Amino acid sequence: MATEPDKETPVWLTIIKLVLLAVCLIGGVGLALWWAADAQDNTPTPMATQPGDWGIAKDSPFSSKR
Repeated sequence: MATEPDKETPVWLTIIKLVLLAVCLIGGVGLALWWAADAQDNTPTPMATQPGDWGIAKDSPFSSKR
């Protein structure tokens, strides 16, 4: 059952192939973006931004009315 060299593939088959290619590309880019965002969230935070830091970082910008 060899196909003839002159025979064209059906249009519906070409459309299905293009849709599958688009889904794979969009899904791959979405997966890569999700992975990059997830990997960025797992980075250790610097010591200055951890809770309990000291100094004037937690002081109110407004003076207290004593």
